[in-house]
Amino acid sequence: MRNLKNIYVKIGLLIALVFLFMSCDMPLQQNYDYESSVLDPHISVTAWEYLKANDELFSTFTEALEYTGLDHYYKQTDRKYTFLVLNNTAMRLYMMDKFPGINAITECDKELVKDMLLYHIVDGEYSGYGQLPVEPMFVLTLLKGDQGLMTMLVRKNPWQADAGKVVINDSGSNGSSPMRLAITSNILPTNGVIHIFENYSYYKK
Repeated sequence: MRNLKNIYVKIGLLIALVFLFMSCDMPLQQNYDYESSVLDPHISVTAWEYLKANDELFSTFTEALEYTGLDHYYKQTDRKYTFLVLNNTAMRLYMMDKFPGINAITECDKELVKDMLLYHIVDGEYSGYGQLPVEPMFVLTLLKGDQGLMTMLVRKNPWQADAGKVVINDSGSNGSSPMRLAITSNILPTNGVIHIFENYSYYKK
């Protein structure tokens, strides 16, 4: 019995050696030229067309824009703006905070909704592709007065988990305004820049 076991062990070793030698005969992979590529952030549509093409994510936001008459900023092509877009999660949070118990954005106070949306449009192009610094800088929103104060920056430290993300009102940079981190940054439509958020921003002294 012991001899039979030894025979099986020897056969197993022999098979393993055969496979080892066979693998050594395989030719090495040939060298090739690596061609690097970067995803193009440009999209050949306006900000409005992008939102409507992704209506399942932004339906409440686009409804609010139409309700307040601010959709024309997203449709026009004469000027470049930075659009801080709120997905449906962010819009639900806004309505719960400001209009508890109301389920439709069109039932909310139009002027208050308009002011919130104006705060989320920044005059000019601010993307992570050279226009935003790593330190907070003040930008001009379309909401006038102190309530329109906002800072922006981009994370560029490769050791940070949020590297490449755009930050609104970084902690301590704009009074007590809450910090907001984009969940998607640097989408470039034909009329500016889009950054997407899961919570709404506002100025707090």
